[in-house]
Amino acid sequence: MGQIASFMENLHLSYREVVYEIPYRNLVLMQRDKLHTVTGTKVTKVKGKDMASRRRRNKK
Repeated sequence: MGQIASFMENLHLSYREVVYEIPYRNLVLMQRDKLHTVTGTKVTKVKGKDMASRRRRNKK
């Protein structure tokens, strides 16, 4: 019962969807793939030229 309740709460599904319509494996995957809040540092895009120049500097 606890697993059903967590699927209903986290995935915003009805009892009927969780118990009768959506297979258990799909529910587990849906819960795993659910977006999580972002924490940590922001990733910035780097051009290939910048990466190559940085690599050349580090080899010396």
